[in-house]
Amino acid sequence: MPRPSRMDRPKKRPVRLQITNQFGQRQSLDNALEQYLTIPGAKGVLLLGLGPSPAALAAAVGGQSPVDYLESPDFARQMPTSWLQEIPAHWRKISTEDLREPELLQRKALFYRPNLRLFPDFWTPVLAAKSLGTLPASQVADEKTLWMPAPQKRLLVNELSGAFAKAGMHVHALPQDLPPTVFLKQLQAHRPDFFFCINFQGLDPFGQNFAALNHLEVPVAVWCVDNPFHLLSALKSTFWQQCMLFVTDDWFINPLLSHGARRVCHLPLATDPDHFQPHKAFHDDELAQKIVFVGRSSFPDKNNFFAGCRLSRDNMAQAAEMMAQGLRPDFAWWRLRYEQTPLWPAQSVRQIGFAAEQCNLAWRTAHLAAAAEMGLTVFGDPDWRERLPANVELRPPVDYYGPLGDIYSQARFTLNLTSLLLPHGLTQRHFDVWAAGGFLLTDNTPGLRIFDQELVHEIAFAKPEEFRPLVQRLDADPISAAELRQAWQKHILAKHTYDHRVSTLLDALDLKP
Repeated sequence: MPRPSRMDRPKKRPVRLQITNQFGQRQSLDNALEQYLTIPGAKGVLLLGLGPSPAALAAAVGGQSPVDYLESPDFARQMPTSWLQEIPAHWRKISTEDLREPELLQRKALFYRPNLRLFPDFWTPVLAAKSLGTLPASQVADEKTLWMPAPQKRLLVNELSGAFAKAGMHVHALPQDLPPTVFLKQLQAHRPDFFFCINFQGLDPFGQNFAALNHLEVPVAVWCVDNPFHLLSALKSTFWQQCMLFVTDDWFINPLLSHGARRVCHLPLATDPDHFQPHKAFHDDELAQKIVFVGRSSFPDKNNFFAGCRLSRDNMAQAAEMMAQGLRPDFAWWRLRYEQTPLWPAQSVRQIGFAAEQCNLAWRTAHLAAAAEMGLTVFGDPDWRERLPANVELRPPVDYYGPLGDIYSQARFTLNLTSLLLPHGLTQRHFDVWAAGGFLLTDNTPGLRIFDQELVHEIAFAKPEEFRPLVQRLDADPISAAELRQAWQKHILAKHTYDHRVSTLLDALDLKP
């Protein structure tokens, strides 16, 4: 049998250097010239990272001069001796402190792109300095400007914009997904006094946008209205630790601080009374005899978010026993079951969230079944149908900015079931139903302690079996129920509007105009 020729033999893949990134993960290094981003500038060359082959880079740079280079100490420390020997003798090594020199900042630069995922905490401030280092000092304006990235018509955007405006802030709305190149152009044209976002919208995973704001000394605040560690599972650097974090659930304050956050404050949800005053645009006489539940069966893209997550049968059996007793196997409880699972970095925290979310579905299904015995209408997605008793009326989802307030005000009662992903959490219903003139019945959660406890005692239940007696007691004394409704509305409007929350936020940041 003839031996294969050299042309027929499979080509060996090139052996690439490997390096451990800042989170302890091994990654291969590509030395192709396409891996270098050219940043236009004046004469001379500034090399931001040499990559795995200084010799190949030197050949690409050619006779251009002068040449200065900056390298991450963690990258250089892992390179072989031959790497150091390849660096041309006439290239000058610089430090991050040298980036204050205007001449260096104005030069053409070559940036080794993989650096961004290898050592983002080192390189994002460098890129910010290169792009913004020559900007003139900001001018003091009569009105403070706030940047707030968010999609249009997203929950909380209108409410917060209005509250910030009342507090004397000019709100400049931005798209929720801003590539760093676009974000830099925005900053070069205008510098805000304050950057505020919900759930890290507008801040890229590697922290380039944050680094640009931080370079210009613009305060950055993030309000985590969902589980913070679920949000952090999508981030690829530690920039979030430098943000001023606000959380709707105070259980997360200590875990976030123990994972490096510098400042974390409790900022619960609230309501906008102007929006939730009944407008009578929607009317349905049947609702006066109905218990209403408004909500999705699960959050969007749940299956992809929890891909690969599994449950322990023993733990689920224990969780089921807890729920039968009116106890909540929430994220905090599951955290103890998965004590060795890191909350951050990486995405392993989603395993804890998956377990809590599975219990959450069981928790809500059991309570909705109990409410069904007393006349239940659910406004939600079609997936509820297979989980609910046949006597439950299922209607399509309702627009938050549509007839929702009228539905709350006309319903006999509105039922709230709080997500187990938030151990001390609340929902918009805790505020909006009362603001709309409705009557809320809610499962008992530690988050309710922000309210008047005498009022809470009258409307909270711990397990499905407690639901019918609660409804019957309220139905039996309509005068007391009406007084209770008025007391709750007065309490919410006096202490729990978005005007109150924005005032708290600006006080925490010392940014009141």
